[in-house]
Amino acid sequence: MRLTLALLLLSASTALGQTVTFSVSGSQGNEIVVSKADCAKVTQVTWQRQATNQCDTLYIWLSPDTCSDTPSSSEVTLEEIERSSSVTTGTVSLNVSEALTKAGQTCEAQTENKSFKLCASVRPFNSTGTTCEATATSVGTPAITLTLDPKPPAAPILPTVTGLDTALSVDVTAPSDSSQMKVEVVKLVAGEDGGSTTAGDVVRSKEQTSSNTLFRMDNLENGVEYGVRVFALDKAGNQSEPSPLATGTPIASNGFWAAYRGAQGAETGGCGAGGGGLAVGAVVAALGFWTVSRRKQS
Repeated sequence: MRLTLALLLLSASTALGQTVTFSVSGSQGNEIVVSKADCAKVTQVTWQRQATNQCDTLYIWLSPDTCSDTPSSSEVTLEEIERSSSVTTGTVSLNVSEALTKAGQTCEAQTENKSFKLCASVRPFNSTGTTCEATATSVGTPAITLTLDPKPPAAPILPTVTGLDTALSVDVTAPSDSSQMKVEVVKLVAGEDGGSTTAGDVVRSKEQTSSNTLFRMDNLENGVEYGVRVFALDKAGNQSEPSPLATGTPIASNGFWAAYRGAQGAETGGCGAGGGGLAVGAVVAALGFWTVSRRKQS
């Protein structure tokens, strides 16, 4: 899948006469985040300049700071387009490993997030239109950031597990730095000599965005106790440690719930409603009669 981010710079100075538009391949948009394992992963970015009357060399480069300058010897220069060049489009390759190596650093040594900005800058013409300004100006859009994220999210807290018919409902709490949540239903392994029960083989697994905190884990066996654990994942794909192990047991629907489902399972319109409403009322009445009868017998 190719996601194109192509936004034109709407307010360029006539003295500048140059704009550069970036288009990013991939699904992360203009915030590209990688883990340590993917530190050398390459992301392709297409650039296109909108004018050719530049005053000086146009640079496309990676900067750990601002873009309103030209690249230093410790930064990665991706393209140099001379003033006389007629080339208006091209592709550059971004990777964190190259940027860190250029700065004398390594991926392995990073313990905190490290970000770089994709820049396009050029010295504009001055007000006379005949000579260049002393400093370069940023002309690239949209703002694109390349970030190394070496740390996984915090482990989620103990989930809330509710037994359903051949299923478990799992309510999770997402850590603030997570983008995805993963729930695993596992077999339980009894500890030796009365020790703690531990997680065995994974029976079911499901991933959802962290904004969707309720999971339904289907195709389980009624009456069997399962373990449930939760993992958090961030934009880089880093996975947290598991949450504490919760347990839950799917339960067959019977008694009141079986009757309720047999009566079409839904109220359809107030106390005096017909159809499903009366059916539900009949089930409730039957349940009340059964309860009273049990009391009289005791």
